[in-house]
Amino acid sequence: MFPMFVQPIFIGYMMALAAVIYVASRPKNEALNLYLAFILRWSVFIIFTILSLIYVTENTLLAVFLLVYLNTTFNPKPITA
Repeated sequence: MFPMFVQPIFIGYMMALAAVIYVASRPKNEALNLYLAFILRWSVFIIFTILSLIYVTENTLLAVFLLVYLNTTFNPKPITA
């Protein structure tokens, strides 16, 4: 579906989401956790959406939908807990 050279974009996106969730869970304040998780997660989403728009020209809409799906559903906390 996607060429092999764009696969690192999605793998990097999942690793970036895992890092964002880890960083957001570090502070002891719950309000700060929510704020960091929201801001960092959507910042990473915007960056990787721009990368997808640049490098995935043939399936751009599908790539953006995949990023939205991963952003709203990926939560590595059950994996690490």
